[in-house]
Amino acid sequence: MSLDELFAEAAREVGRIPDVEHAVSLDRVRRECARRSWDDIERARHAAFLDSLDLEQAAYELGRRCDQAGDLGEAARWYRVAARQDHGDAALRLGEVLGMLAERASRRADGEPSAAARTRARRDALHLVTEAAQAFAEAYAAGYPEAAELVEELLDLVDRGRPPSQDRGEVPAGRGCPDFPRWHGVLSEAEIQRLSSHAAQCVTCMKEFIARMRSAAATVPSGALPDPFARR
Repeated sequence: MSLDELFAEAAREVGRIPDVEHAVSLDRVRRECARRSWDDIERARHAAFLDSLDLEQAAYELGRRCDQAGDLGEAARWYRVAARQDHGDAALRLGEVLGMLAERASRRADGEPSAAARTRARRDALHLVTEAAQAFAEAYAAGYPEAAELVEELLDLVDRGRPPSQDRGEVPAGRGCPDFPRWHGVLSEAEIQRLSSHAAQCVTCMKEFIARMRSAAATVPSGALPDPFARR
């Protein structure tokens, strides 16, 4: 699905919700999408129109509705749209929903009668864990330190889904994974996303990634900050 089609679909969904503040005219959406061309003026007008729809908030509201209704697949879909538009809470909630879907897939794998079916279900769970780890990393970078604890729960899910005899993807003690950098400075948002994607598939790096997130979260002050100029 192209970006235009995604925006148009989101706008159509918003138009069906009477109490959403950002309801739009479906006819106008279709007209604007049809009129879009490579002309710079038309493209600028179209971009301004899409900005006026406030689609990230509308997508987040749709995600919440689906979430509350128990439709986690649709909830993840709309949280994903909102997160890509930098909605503050969407990345954190997306990670939580994907984690629940991964847990479902893991339980389904345990009940599958054939080895092939169990392998497919575990692969589905790992894919969901990978995306959830990326969402939590984005939430952490956006100022949600609780994402560190949630990533640790993901690691527990990965551990439970692996039989004891299966290769856990861990690097032998004393050896560092070459794909995980060893510096101790502040990681950029892009670096956090890249590392979370790798760490979701490498248990050793997942543990180190969690340790770094928890360490950084511990440095965030909590409660009221003292006034250095207050009279004592």
